[in-house]
Amino acid sequence: MDTSDRYLRQTTLPEIGDIGQERLRGSTVLVVGCGALGSNSAEIVARAGVGSITLVDSDIVEMGNLQRQGLLGEPDVGEHKAEAVARALQRINSEIEIDYKVVRISADNIERLLHGVDLVLDGFDNMPSRYLLNDACVKHDIPWVFAAVAGMFGMTMPIIPHRTACLRCLSPDPVPDEFVLTAGNAGLINTIPRAIVSMQVTSGLKILLGALDGPAFLTTYDIWSNQFTSLEIERGDDCPCCARAQYPFLEQIPPLS
Repeated sequence: MDTSDRYLRQTTLPEIGDIGQERLRGSTVLVVGCGALGSNSAEIVARAGVGSITLVDSDIVEMGNLQRQGLLGEPDVGEHKAEAVARALQRINSEIEIDYKVVRISADNIERLLHGVDLVLDGFDNMPSRYLLNDACVKHDIPWVFAAVAGMFGMTMPIIPHRTACLRCLSPDPVPDEFVLTAGNAGLINTIPRAIVSMQVTSGLKILLGALDGPAFLTTYDIWSNQFTSLEIERGDDCPCCARAQYPFLEQIPPLS
């Protein structure tokens, strides 16, 4: 199979070019969670030619996932999400390395999972896991891109440790679960994950290409009312994580849901 023109439309872009494409080929991305966010972001980075992708998720594919989770189909029901998504990515791009881990992210394993990673894409469905990820990425100086969706609404923000604001600059502590909208309690239109992931992965590609300069912006989108907002988030001089190097979420040994 001749794959010489696989990235032609991408390398034609002056923002990427052949040099940028080689940089993507030499990059490693960790996708944490293979649900509505993670499965779609994994597909985009695989098609973009990121050289190595690792997927982490412990869940099983259920029929209700098929409404919103890209790459998954009826034959995958009952299988591990990470394995099913990995298999689909290999069909899309056999030139890249795909690995998967059927584990639950916890304080006990996240630092090992981050070893050798250039970028993390957030596919979590709960905030405590994101605070754990933030602690680990800031501690090890690994960029990550936050994303969350619920109902008709989504948000995303790139985080480059010690250069931009981190998640705890935005909100020092997790909001109690009863006040957090999730797909479980608010439902989810299947177009918002794809919209948010497009912005999330674009930020991720810019990070890998060294093209993301300046402060972090929290971008929110209500897809039903077609309302965008973009708010600059400043680094907190007294942020417990990126300013004071406190990582309490890494001390929580039991797995997070």
